[in-house]
Amino acid sequence: MLYFYFSGLGSAVCMLQLEVINGKDTGKCIRFQQSVVHIGTDPGNDFQLTDAEVSEYHGKFTCNHEAGHYAYCDLQSKRGSRIKTPANNVLLFSHQMPQSMALAGEILLSVGQTVIQCRPIQNSEAQAETVKPRRVAAISMHGLQPSSDTEILQFLLDTSTLLTSRTTYQSVMLHLSQAILQHLPHANHVALWRRDAVKDIFTCAFERSRNNDVTPSIVTQNELRSALNSRNVELYASGRNKRGNAIVAPLMTANREIGVLIVDTAEPAGMSNEDLDCISRVVGMAAYALERTYYNADLSNVFDGFIRAIIAVMDARDPATAGHSLRVARYTLYLAQAIHASQLEVFQNISFSHNHIEELRFAALLHDIGKVVLRREILLKSAKLKESDLKHLIERLDLFAAWFETQSPEKLGSKYRTPQQFEHYREIVTRVVQADVHPTDEDKRYLDEMTQTYITPCPDLPLLNEEEHECLLIPFGTLSRAERHEIQKHALISWQYLSQIAWPQRWANVPVFVLQHHEKLNGTGYPYGISGDQILLQSRMITVCDIFDAMTGGDRSYKTRHSFGDAAQFLMEQANSGALDRDIVEIFIDKVIPQISDPDLYTGPGAGISTTA
Repeated sequence: MLYFYFSGLGSAVCMLQLEVINGKDTGKCIRFQQSVVHIGTDPGNDFQLTDAEVSEYHGKFTCNHEAGHYAYCDLQSKRGSRIKTPANNVLLFSHQMPQSMALAGEILLSVGQTVIQCRPIQNSEAQAETVKPRRVAAISMHGLQPSSDTEILQFLLDTSTLLTSRTTYQSVMLHLSQAILQHLPHANHVALWRRDAVKDIFTCAFERSRNNDVTPSIVTQNELRSALNSRNVELYASGRNKRGNAIVAPLMTANREIGVLIVDTAEPAGMSNEDLDCISRVVGMAAYALERTYYNADLSNVFDGFIRAIIAVMDARDPATAGHSLRVARYTLYLAQAIHASQLEVFQNISFSHNHIEELRFAALLHDIGKVVLRREILLKSAKLKESDLKHLIERLDLFAAWFETQSPEKLGSKYRTPQQFEHYREIVTRVVQADVHPTDEDKRYLDEMTQTYITPCPDLPLLNEEEHECLLIPFGTLSRAERHEIQKHALISWQYLSQIAWPQRWANVPVFVLQHHEKLNGTGYPYGISGDQILLQSRMITVCDIFDAMTGGDRSYKTRHSFGDAAQFLMEQANSGALDRDIVEIFIDKVIPQISDPDLYTGPGAGISTTA
């Protein structure tokens, strides 16, 4: 677990000290004076951890050192972040959106299997000096000439390759700042400031430093406005320093104002015109890389909205299964995280990137979308006979019983039925019609007898017709062969619907994951009865989670809820029979079920809508 420990702050400028006291990184200790501190396993984080249970971009602190205000934000991490104070114990965990909490006084924050102590350190000597910045050089973004400097060209090529492979804002900024700090030896601080269009005030949205002990930037709100309005990359100096202390660069595209990038230093050597030229050339590609992340986020939000609407329709059509798709998605993501972190040989070559997680999440959420076109009477069928059909059968029993009472046993011979037999027929029908009742051999004999019982006025009408006979003999559940076949069409219908969507390439496998989620390794599944390696790993994962929630998700009209233990036993039986993937079932039981059993990990019906890994 990861713990952060705070105490209250006064008005003096402070530093934030993080020290690992338990886990793989024990002994690591860094002091931060910057206002934004990122934690995670990716090398681009300010405080990098090696714990496999910590996400690549797990969380961040936003700090106002002057005012003593702090907040922690969990960035949709794999396992969440737990905040402990003397009075509260709160888990920040959601796959829908980042979860934040304002901090005051002493707190503990836990994630993964690492323990970090965090405390603020008073630093009265770090008071910011009030200076009036002086512009010493500027380069216009209009008509910027190509560079012939081989070193700059190589830097631009490397940075472009790095940024174009990133799909999230956080990832782009972490790697952009890392590239700048590596290439410019005198730069020790990179920040992105965004403008509030209504208030015309800039606030820091991202910040990173080389040595984690940065003097506040000399750049003011006016210089930030000037950079955006003029579209100039400008070099500023403080006091009489002839060398620049800060480079201010607008981040803009043809369609969007993203913000202002500040690269500054506190070193006497300052920053040069060559540094200014370098930054002026990298901000263009950085702006478009960041704009692409906004489009990615917008696209993800569009799909999320579409999914929410579809799930709402599905839940309304079958209230007994409401929440099923969300829970299956949540369990599937837990399973993906467990496989990703597993040290087992069978999973060593399997990993899930952010795009893989998103693709799997969409498939798990939409795995039952084909049911929206199925007859509602089948979805809600709570007994082997519909209520109206059972009523007609009982009325027919009464009619037949009344007619036989008027007949002579000697005249009808073996075709005669006594009142006691009709009472027995009634008892059998009302009992075996229930979803959880399996007909005995004696029940089957009497039901066969009912199909051979007729009355003279209606010689072609048996007491029990063929369709009723088939339904009452259903061994498990409530569906007849024809109804079960209709239900099983939903996997193919789901695939047909989802295949009509122009999925981005990174989510292109969603339809096939859904198509295969009822296939079994031994070929007994549907719709195509494929087997073995023909079934994709992601589909096998969804299958296990779907079965588990179908058994444990709550009472339905046709079955009662099973315990987690019963469901786990059933999954193992299915794995032993060759229907389910044994490795997936075992890791699901070992790693996922304990998470589901922890009530603190339940975050409500919307928990499975969105995630970032």
